[in-house]
Amino acid sequence: AFVGGGSFPPPPVAPLLPLCAAVAAHYSAVSLSKTLGKASRPQIEHFANSVSAFLDEKCFKTHAWPSFLYMKSERVLIALACIVKMALAGTILVLLPFTMGIPNDLIGCAAAESTPGATLMTWVMFASVCVSEILFHMAMFLSLNVKTSVSDSFALPVLCPTYWQWFFIATYAPTHDIWLPITVECIRMMSVSFFRMQDKEDQVVSPLMSAMDLAQGCVILGGTATGLCKFPLVMLYRLLSNGLIFLLGYIQQAWKKHRTWSGCKKKIACRMFVPVGHPDIEHHEVKWMKGRSYPEGGGPIEIKDPRFKACKATYVPELILERQETKPDFEDPTLTTFISFTRKTKMPGAWVQIDVPAEEGGLLISEKELSTGLEGQFRVLHPLLDSKGLMRYFGDFTGNKAMFAAKKYKKDPGGGWDMDEPSEIENMTGASRSAALNRHVRLLNPYFQDCLMQEKAAEFGRAFNKVENLPVRKVEVLRAVVVEVGHGTPLPQLYLCEPFLDDSVPFRKFNNNDYVLGQQAIQNTPNMLSLFSYFHSNKTLVMCDIQGKKYKFTDPQFHSSDPPYEDDGGFSEDSDDGGRDWLHSDGGLELQKRVLVGFHKQQTLHSLCNRVWPDQMQEFNEQVEEWMKDEDFAKLLAQMEKSAKMYATYFNNLNPVMDATIGGNYVDADEELADALKGKGPQMSFEGLDDAAKRKSMSMDD
Repeated sequence: AFVGGGSFPPPPVAPLLPLCAAVAAHYSAVSLSKTLGKASRPQIEHFANSVSAFLDEKCFKTHAWPSFLYMKSERVLIALACIVKMALAGTILVLLPFTMGIPNDLIGCAAAESTPGATLMTWVMFASVCVSEILFHMAMFLSLNVKTSVSDSFALPVLCPTYWQWFFIATYAPTHDIWLPITVECIRMMSVSFFRMQDKEDQVVSPLMSAMDLAQGCVILGGTATGLCKFPLVMLYRLLSNGLIFLLGYIQQAWKKHRTWSGCKKKIACRMFVPVGHPDIEHHEVKWMKGRSYPEGGGPIEIKDPRFKACKATYVPELILERQETKPDFEDPTLTTFISFTRKTKMPGAWVQIDVPAEEGGLLISEKELSTGLEGQFRVLHPLLDSKGLMRYFGDFTGNKAMFAAKKYKKDPGGGWDMDEPSEIENMTGASRSAALNRHVRLLNPYFQDCLMQEKAAEFGRAFNKVENLPVRKVEVLRAVVVEVGHGTPLPQLYLCEPFLDDSVPFRKFNNNDYVLGQQAIQNTPNMLSLFSYFHSNKTLVMCDIQGKKYKFTDPQFHSSDPPYEDDGGFSEDSDDGGRDWLHSDGGLELQKRVLVGFHKQQTLHSLCNRVWPDQMQEFNEQVEEWMKDEDFAKLLAQMEKSAKMYATYFNNLNPVMDATIGGNYVDADEELADALKGKGPQMSFEGLDDAAKRKSMSMDD
């Protein structure tokens, strides 16, 4: 039937037989793939490793082929399915003008009659989409990228079949009017498949094609209302459904951003601290200081950018923060009298202090905490807008986005105490006020240590990206600055500020800071970065607890082989501990060993690392074997395996392929992941673990 009148005669044969056959073949093929994915694991891995090694030789060692053709072993089957899909779509685009010609009416308003060429191409389109979707679905199970039942996998948006749409189009609307929709869909298939091969998301072509679907559907509806158009109903339904789903997702994403950032209304005057020097850290050189030296012994720095002349910059080689505290007056026998005193706390490293006025600085913070799908155990986030580019300028952050995450502690990571708000502390008296002030002062150092840890992690990230023939994606490890709001008041508030990760994928934790069997994430880049940190630091550090979005990482933790730094919170006037003063929560050699043994049990990681660090990997294997000879250590790991099962399940489901176009380009992925972790989604399985264990294991902070 046509919008605007007209119809085709019903088909002479039972119309659902081809579709039923396709669905049956799809289900059978995927069921077989799930069985073979486990039963023929050695053969599949051998094939994938052989193809990956061949491409590694061509792309990275001899540079005979471009690097984008490289496939990681765990992605070989998926990439091959994507290549087939691109080839089929390209073939259809080539055949289309020869079989259907070039239409005079590109929009499709003329109610063209069915022709043999149009009928042929619509059935070819149905068959091509059917074959490509079945192959991709099979590849996902063969490569163990799907951790759910066959029937549940059909509900996953990235695997949900769409060939049924083309069956009804081929049955009821094989006309020249569908020339443009076929062209648009083939271009979308090629673009999405190309980016999916490389663990990327198509953020341009696919949304553009969806917008074209919506535009054509709206034009057809408008033409119908004025009597100018007659168009096949089945194709119009497809155009409008695809376009409206895209539009709805876009509106939801835009509303979520508005809801988050419209609350940034409070102008803040602050002191910003930018890390510029520490003996253990190779700092990023900020562009605004390029070619200049810091004043010897400290002092003012000229700000050359006229936008920020109202600010003052000072180089502080030894940063000391002062806070007011109270303590009991021991001359009072009842100990009910408290006297005030000033506590001076020395921060590690050298810093540039930027004094930022409220009006000229343009920093706007939301007083409302940011609600996320996975809330941290120790910290909360406040949205912060850098409306005039001040933070981007002095922090020298990449990108032009004005959105930042301002993190503050809600619990003391050392003792687990709840932190009181400054406004609450002002109303306290006696012992409760003294204890609250004490906890506040103890948390001064961790903010600056967190900032330095991210600076050290960024150093490892830069070195990792320089590795020759790197078989995984390059990374970005976020740096940060410390912001002090309310300087001069009795109780200023500190924030750790970093660029806000605004990608349309969930915020995720990619590996742990303790033992997890295999650390088996499908996305191997974070684990390879962690192992690289161990090699690059001459086995003194391992960077772990990596989290973030895609290949942008933040908030790492380090375990050192040195004795842990004993942080006294600045309560000793002359503390000269021999450990690393930029580290807190350092688990030392014991936790370092446990994390590394977890990495050692991931076979894919061995395959990747052996290509670039064969000698170090040999030493690493021997070292782990030596550790496992310790009966007490091996017994401890065996006891931990049950509690580590939760993390192993979580890491198994970190899959960039499943992220690609889940529910469309504008899906609320944070909420989707939160539902999955609560057991509402088909991807996760938390058998045998109570809710408390889930919450503890899934914490994004520690």
